Amino acid sequence: MAALLSEYPPAAQQLTLRVRKLLLRVIPDVHEHVYPGWRIISFRMGDGHEHQICWLAPQRFGVNLGFEHGAELPDPNRVLTGNPKPARNVHIRSAKDLDVSKIAALVATAIALHRDR
Repeated sequence: MAALLSEYPPAAQQLTLRVRKLLLRVIPDVHEHVYPGWRIISFRMGDGHEHQICWLAPQRFGVNLGFEHGAELPDPNRVLTGNPKPARNVHIRSAKDLDVSKIAALVATAIALHRDR
């Protein structure tokens, strides 16, 4: 992970690590995997790590929190972006954009969605 993050400015690295810490706390039995070629950190559940709940994609000016089936998630706070693909992202540009309760609610819904599959 250090190699992936080293490609980004310190502020983006710190923000990515902060969101990562939140995800590790709110996703039960999480397994993370770094995909350097895709420049993402994947967060998965399941014995075979088969259910990707979300991913982090560091950016030059922040981090994107992505959901593979984000189009299926309720988004009353309208924080998800992306069209026309089923994936959706939350753009987190600074610590002010990191609303823990909103992120935790999206992650909990994504976990429930994957458990139902």
